[in-house]
Amino acid sequence: MPKYPITWMDYRLPTGREFSVAICGNTDKICHMFLGQDFVRRSFIRELDIEGQNCSAGQHCLSLDCTLNKTPREHLMHMLDMYEDEALDEETAKIWGTESTVDSMLKFVKQVESMIAEGKVTTEETQAEKKP
Repeated sequence: MPKYPITWMDYRLPTGREFSVAICGNTDKICHMFLGQDFVRRSFIRELDIEGQNCSAGQHCLSLDCTLNKTPREHLMHMLDMYEDEALDEETAKIWGTESTVDSMLKFVKQVESMIAEGKVTTEETQAEKKP
């Protein structure tokens, strides 16, 4: 069973808020993200296994474009510590083009992925608070 490493990257928004992303060793896409630096979570999420069309992270993954991703929407909500998708406030919804907290998080993930790929961010600071 092939194993792929997870690479953790830490970022800081212009507001000073820190967040961390886990980059999948198979797709080079963000598979996990959380506010702060959770060292316990990092110790458990170090690699993923792929066997056939099954990925060990496939039920809790933010890389929705991956063919191995089988993450149901309720798991995306759990990843945000929510039991149901919460509506954004009017100003934030206008910025992100959605009223859904889950959908805005997924847009944020895509924005960070693009910025990483383009070399526009380092692990010290990201401008991800800008309009998508």
